[in-house]
Amino acid sequence: MITDNNTYIHPTAVIGPNVVFGANCYIGPLCIIGYPAEWKGFEKNDCGVRVGGGTRITGLVTIDAGTTEPTIIGKDCYIMKHAHVGHDALIGDCVTLSCGAKIGGHVVIGPYCNIGLNAVIHQKVTIPPGCMIGACGFVGKKSELKEFHKYAGVPVMCLGENHPL
Repeated sequence: MITDNNTYIHPTAVIGPNVVFGANCYIGPLCIIGYPAEWKGFEKNDCGVRVGGGTRITGLVTIDAGTTEPTIIGKDCYIMKHAHVGHDALIGDCVTLSCGAKIGGHVVIGPYCNIGLNAVIHQKVTIPPGCMIGACGFVGKKSELKEFHKYAGVPVMCLGENHPL
């Protein structure tokens, strides 16, 4: 199905009632976007999801509805298969979430970040702009991250500067 704003939504995608897509998005097969948060006691809160224009969500992706405010996916993001974005997350513009990336609730990811294959971002963590989190990396509440740097490991450690632009 192609919407009025030229967004393609695959027929097998399941889209919640409070989801808004910007223009020219692509929503692939078997995505579940905008259904209840996995937060005990908050499952009935539905603040929805907002997806910025030009974002591509390839398939088998889950994005939970916000509980206190909408879950936000920025413009021109690329979200690959099996990724999950938790409730109330804020994903900045031009972010890539690689296959299997898991983003906890209330996470903030700055623009131009790249989250690697199967990386895990603990809830209520902020990833500064321009960071790269390596494959299978774990970013916990004690992780200290700087803008435009690369990180890898469990927990992540700094590998040096990152120049994504």
